[in-house]
Amino acid sequence: MAELAFDIVVEILARVPVKDLLRFRCVCKSWRSLFRDERFIIKHKNHVHAPSTLFLLVVCWPRDTPRICTYEGRKLKTVLQEPELYNDREKSLLFITRVTGHCDGLFCLLLQDKSLAVWNPVLRGLRKVGRINHQHTSSMIGFGYDHSTHDHKIVLIPLTISYKAQVLTLESTVSKMIDFPWRTFIGLSRVNPEGILVGENIFWSFHPRESATIENGEHIFGSFHTHESTTTENGENILSFSLVSETFNYCSGPGGNFFHLKLLKGSLCAVENCYGGDMVVWCAEHEKEDNGRIKSWSTILRLTASDVERSTRLHVGSFWLGAVINQAGLLLVKVRTRKSEIKLCEYNLEEKTMRTVETSLRTSLDYLENMEEYVATLVPTRPHLLSI
Repeated sequence: MAELAFDIVVEILARVPVKDLLRFRCVCKSWRSLFRDERFIIKHKNHVHAPSTLFLLVVCWPRDTPRICTYEGRKLKTVLQEPELYNDREKSLLFITRVTGHCDGLFCLLLQDKSLAVWNPVLRGLRKVGRINHQHTSSMIGFGYDHSTHDHKIVLIPLTISYKAQVLTLESTVSKMIDFPWRTFIGLSRVNPEGILVGENIFWSFHPRESATIENGEHIFGSFHTHESTTTENGENILSFSLVSETFNYCSGPGGNFFHLKLLKGSLCAVENCYGGDMVVWCAEHEKEDNGRIKSWSTILRLTASDVERSTRLHVGSFWLGAVINQAGLLLVKVRTRKSEIKLCEYNLEEKTMRTVETSLRTSLDYLENMEEYVATLVPTRPHLLSI
């Protein structure tokens, strides 16, 4: 039987899931070398469509630990792996403070030692990329990919008074300060510090808080000595950052008291979910000339406790958003019943249906802090291989 031409083999392998390619590395040296080639990594990233959704879960008890799960057919399946973040140099375990963004199968993490790291959970590769200045521990952080420079970037914006932001580039390992259009309300706002990546723009949202004090020229959060309420300028309570031009814009949000930004069907959406109230989802329409600017918002969902009870037959005490499955247009909603049990439900935006989800996790949903959808890739964390 004649052998297949190597270029045909490459096309076939580019459609194989990452977990299988990792096993195939031992088939021969040429395959092992192929899976590290930047052109194949790009091809594979653009072709693979996994049959199930992958989630990175961060469980907050007994310690902040990451876990990988699959979601398919309304089943959040048993943990595939419980990867430990290990620092080879210091011979110690690393613990996640928060997930600050993800792109191309890579996660940007803020660790307990205040350092930033980039991590590919499938390849089990972790790379520390810098430590946050103790004065800027409270920062907005974004992570994404700039096709014009073929580089992943991390942007840090201090929440203290500052007219500079920091940009870290992973491939070229360059760190630089850029101009930031500081506005007074930023230091007096409740901020969602994790940026949401939409194409080549990152978005953050701000919300007024009751008050804050100022000490030595810096805003101190969590202090309520005054009773001023703060407002944004012209209702512009969303900040965007272009990874290409490295410039900032302020945009108007959809309204509402407090909303979280998410990525849904490839577009920016905002979810308001007040405790004990309805869940409202808006979708943004961007300016054609500049996707970093928002033209308008439209309401695509208003979900009430009665809707949840009618669809799931659960006795609802409260409910809130757990995660968004981007391309499928699904919302995973966590429901606390009147018996204080936590249930997971799936809302299908296209079908307008809601059903309960089967889970086989080794921990209570009560201890589940983050659910981040991602796509497994061969993209490495080290800078010596890839320039997409």
